[in-house]
Amino acid sequence: MSDEPVVLVDVSLSDIEEVDGDELDKKKLDALENGYDSFEDQLNSVQYPIALDRESKPYGIINGRHRIYLAREKGYSSVPAVFA
Repeated sequence: MSDEPVVLVDVSLSDIEEVDGDELDKKKLDALENGYDSFEDQLNSVQYPIALDRESKPYGIINGRHRIYLAREKGYSSVPAVFA
């Protein structure tokens, strides 16, 4: 495990692959919206960041499909992420 700090960069949602809501776990979506931590805190998590594949365009999602889907639903234009 690396000791380097995680640096999140804002990535436009238009540059990230689409997520089909029908393929997502509804319980996980509910937990993101109504859980102990706010959606904003979960979206900006450096412990569990959204991870994207920089080798494809639109960027492929490695981790964070549910958060990306909800960010689009809530009208966000970008999300903080790391590239793997």
